[in-house]
Amino acid sequence: MSRPALPQAPLTCAGQTLPYWLVRSPRRRTIGLKVDERGLTVFAPASLPVAHLETLIQTRAAWIRTKWTECCQKSALRVAPREGALLPYLGRAVRLSLDSGPTRLEGEVLYLNPGRDDIPGTLRRWYQAQALPFFLPRVAQYAERLGVPLPAVALSNARRRWGSCHARGMIRLNWRLLKASPAEMDYVIAHEVTHLRHMNHGPEFRKTLQHLYPDHAEAHRTLRERGFLYQAF
Repeated sequence: MSRPALPQAPLTCAGQTLPYWLVRSPRRRTIGLKVDERGLTVFAPASLPVAHLETLIQTRAAWIRTKWTECCQKSALRVAPREGALLPYLGRAVRLSLDSGPTRLEGEVLYLNPGRDDIPGTLRRWYQAQALPFFLPRVAQYAERLGVPLPAVALSNARRRWGSCHARGMIRLNWRLLKASPAEMDYVIAHEVTHLRHMNHGPEFRKTLQHLYPDHAEAHRTLRERGFLYQAF
């Protein structure tokens, strides 16, 4: 008979921390792993040492991280913003307050007037209205630093890409980046501006990106870990 799932100390896999549960059974001869919205559940024989378990878990760290990110994304996408919700904006949280006046951001409160429209749709339009004016000066800054002409910039609504650069020189940036921190945003912008000189990800691209935005690796890691939070609506 299996014992109850016992919560363990949070586990770090491939740089990402997640809840960890252990279920032991005297009848079990193999180790099983399950990742869902609750975290990682490990099914193991009753006598197997914990150290052996954790070594095996680390060998599957990349798979665990991928599955956990997918679960978090699905969970976030099911949450509809409502009165009092905390919304990501420029790397901080602002509180949503439904209001009959004009939609506006005052301090750490976003007063939203959805009128007859749905709240998520009204929020999307508000973010989109703020995004391009915020992105353009940053694109101009990196283009000037790289010594390339200022490209045309448009917004993207892609679900899987934060930015893209067309061979003819147009950059498209996902409006949801407005929810990210300035560091994450600058990483994407610097990445796409670098493509104005190198339309690949080869050594020269990486060298130029490193010069243009030295902290790109850390910002990329943060965006990879937190990106699902920005996809909720």
